[in-house]
Amino acid sequence: MRRRLTAVLAFAALIWLPTVTPPPMVQAASSCTAWTSTRVPPPTIRVLRTGGPSSGHVQVVSFKSYVQMVLAAEWPANWAVPALQTGAVVTKQYAWYYAMHYRGGTAHGTCYDVADDSSDQVYQPETRHPSAGQLAAIEATWTESLVKYGSFFATGYRPGINYLHCGKDADGSHLFQHSSLDCAAEGMTADEMLHVYLDPGLAILRPAARPAAIFFLPAAQSQVTVGTSAPIAWVEDLAVGTTIAARSTTLTMSLPKNGWCTSDRWLPASPPWQSSDASVQTVSGLRPGYCYRVLVQLTDSAGVTTRAFSGPMLVDPAAPSAIFDNPPPNAVTLIADPGATVQWEEAPAPGTQIASRSLITQWAAQPELGSCTGAQWSTLRATSTSSPYQATDLLKMYCYRYALVLTDSAGHSSTTISGDLMTPAE
Repeated sequence: MRRRLTAVLAFAALIWLPTVTPPPMVQAASSCTAWTSTRVPPPTIRVLRTGGPSSGHVQVVSFKSYVQMVLAAEWPANWAVPALQTGAVVTKQYAWYYAMHYRGGTAHGTCYDVADDSSDQVYQPETRHPSAGQLAAIEATWTESLVKYGSFFATGYRPGINYLHCGKDADGSHLFQHSSLDCAAEGMTADEMLHVYLDPGLAILRPAARPAAIFFLPAAQSQVTVGTSAPIAWVEDLAVGTTIAARSTTLTMSLPKNGWCTSDRWLPASPPWQSSDASVQTVSGLRPGYCYRVLVQLTDSAGVTTRAFSGPMLVDPAAPSAIFDNPPPNAVTLIADPGATVQWEEAPAPGTQIASRSLITQWAAQPELGSCTGAQWSTLRATSTSSPYQATDLLKMYCYRYALVLTDSAGHSSTTISGDLMTPAE
């Protein structure tokens, strides 16, 4: 790829692998393929051939076929599945980016998005052919795209140094192939490896399985503290032209560990609770000292069935409570400015007072422009401030929410989740 290291490798033991570095953007006066979607890959890409029978000419080829041939040339076929999957993601997105951002290249008066050699990515369909494992890696990741701080970007990769430990050469901009192989050997998934090398600010976008039940109370990635009854709420995302044919809502339970519902052993709730009603509902009969999760199973009119879990609920009736005034719970608030005032009210149990608090800011790239539904939340920062809290420097095209952890003088703790703040694209 362009910007490939030109020095001879100093280590003879290195397996040769190509280098791909996202270049500085060259503004062009016109467009070529001019693809616009960052969620759906382009159907074709225009490739300048520098070798073979079509040398010097531009070919319009199937985009998926292009990615298959590139992965065959750029990634060893015998590498572990997660390593091949990360390779599939970064080779695809590099080409995808330049199918959207024309750099002005032409040959015989015809524009092209990428060249077929090491100035971009190696594409040699006459001699390079993908293995079954490489094809499977591409299929498994085909619907994924990456954003960094909310922006679609050109992914880069380099061979790096052989036998280097996982992530030791990470720079936030490139996937280093050799050390990423060590990540795979440590049991990391492809998603985890991408975060190791491309964080901070990375979000991996993929369409949700449909029909999808997306919990916002309690949110899928948040633990909350409740009494012996609790409201639950979710939204249902259906495939176009389908309806819900069947719905089943049940409870599972487990014991907490050090105040957290981190058990990997969840059993049917006792006493059992089940419903076929739609959102919003209230579950009751919860036992103090236990953790609960809600399971929603949906079947649509096309016969597709999916399952989704809520976040865990820790039952502690004596815990302090809190209510967010802004952003209000179970709602999405669009803000125009890069800042907002976060406010809440606290209510300790009788005879106690608040001993400590932690306000945790969580953020996520908008899964779809103008929506926080299905956001993949991660922790940005934490503070011990009391209400109100001034949130500043909120990035565009992101969603923010707040988890308030209160501990009272009797040692009881609770976690309350705010609604979402959503920043605009412009």
